[in-house]
Amino acid sequence: MNLSEKGWFKRLISSQSVVAEEKMDDKNEYLYKTSHNSGLIYGHPVLPKEFKSPEFLELSQPAKLKLVLLDGFIKTAVFPSDQLIPEDPDEFVHYLSESIIEYYSEVIPNKKIKDRNFWGKKLNSEEIVEALLNDRLNSETLELDNFWISFFNNSLLFLDVFFFGEWIVRRHEEATVKEIQQHRDDVHLLLLRVMASAAYADNTIQQEEKVLFNQFLASAHLPENMEKEAAEYINKGIDINNIDLSPAKTWLLKKYILELAILTVWADQIVTEGEKKFIVELSDQLGFTREELEKSMVAIESFVLSNWGNIPFLQAKNSFDDIRARFLDRISEVMVQNQSRISKEIKDSKELMALLTKSNETDLNEEEQIKVRTELIDILKNLPTFVIIALPGSFLTLPLLLKLLPKGSIPTPFEEK
Repeated sequence: MNLSEKGWFKRLISSQSVVAEEKMDDKNEYLYKTSHNSGLIYGHPVLPKEFKSPEFLELSQPAKLKLVLLDGFIKTAVFPSDQLIPEDPDEFVHYLSESIIEYYSEVIPNKKIKDRNFWGKKLNSEEIVEALLNDRLNSETLELDNFWISFFNNSLLFLDVFFFGEWIVRRHEEATVKEIQQHRDDVHLLLLRVMASAAYADNTIQQEEKVLFNQFLASAHLPENMEKEAAEYINKGIDINNIDLSPAKTWLLKKYILELAILTVWADQIVTEGEKKFIVELSDQLGFTREELEKSMVAIESFVLSNWGNIPFLQAKNSFDDIRARFLDRISEVMVQNQSRISKEIKDSKELMALLTKSNETDLNEEEQIKVRTELIDILKNLPTFVIIALPGSFLTLPLLLKLLPKGSIPTPFEEK
C-alpha cells in the first residue's frame, strides 16, 4: 500500500476492525500497552499484528510511523466508553477523519489544516486528514536512523494520541479545548524540565544531551514565553526537587515522563551513579514503587532488544552487551520473585511437563523445542512485570530461558541435564 497515494486513508481504515479486540478495564494500561508494543511511545514504529502483511512490512520507516500513529488514533477512538462508535466501515472512516481534523484544528491551532488542493478544489474529510497527517509526519519525524534524536521528536506523536483520547471523551464539554491546550503545553514544558534535570544529574552536560534537548524544544511548539523559559533550562540546569510534576495527572503520563528520563540518561551510553540516583528520585516523586520503576526499565530494554535490527544507531556491540546484561539480570530477578507461581504454571501444563520430562531421556525435535519455548514465554507474559509489554521473543531462546529459570521451577532431572 502506498501511503502517499490519494485515498490511502479510506482504504486503510476500511480494512481494519473498528472494535477493540482486547478489552482492558484500565484505559491508561490499554494505551500504554498498545503504544509500547507499536513503538509509538518510543518514536520507533513496530507494526501491530494487523499490519504484518508484506505490503506493510515493505514500507519505509516514516510510512510505518504513520501507520502506528493512525493505529493509535483508532485504538483510542474505539476504547470502551459511553460514546457510540459507528460499526459500519464507511461510517467509521468518516467519523474518524472528522474527529482527527476537529482535534488538530482545535487543540493544535498552529497546525494549519489544508482544505483545498493545489488547484483550489475543496477536499473531502478523508483527503484533508491525509494531507494533515502527511504534514504532521514530515514536520516532526527526523533522523529515524538515530534512536535518541528520533525518540524525542517522534515520541511527541504519542502525546498527539494521548490528548486525542482526552479530547474525544470531553469534546462537547464547555472550556475543554482551552484546558487541553494548556495541559498539553504544561506537559511539554514539564518534559523539558525533566530532560534538563536528567542531563545535569551527573553534574556535567554532554553535547549529545544539548542536541536532544534543543531538538525536543523545537518540536514542542510552545508559546513564545514558555519557549524562552525552557531554553534556559539546558544552560543553567534545574534540580529535580524544584520541578512541579502536577501536570502529569495520570499514570500513563507519569510512565511516559519516567521512561523519557531513563532514555535521556542513556543518551551518552554511560549511566553514572548520579544519574541512577536521579531516576530513583524522579520515580519516587512521581509516586511509583520500586517495582513500577523496574517495570519501566524492563519495558525499555525489552523494546530495544526486540527491535535491535531496526535501530542502526544502537547496534554498537558494547551498547548491546550492556543492555542485554541489564535485561537478563532484571528478568532473572523477576523469575526468582515469582518462582512459586512459575513452578505451579509449569506443573499445571501436562504437555509442558511431559516434554520437559521427555527431554531428560532424549533430545526434543524442533517442533517440541518450539512448543516448550513458546509455553515458557507465555508463562512469563502472565507475570505482573511483563503483562503489558512485548517481551523480545526472538531474543529469549530455549537454552537462555532454561538457564534463567530458578532452581526448583522445573523437574530436577531436566534442570541438571
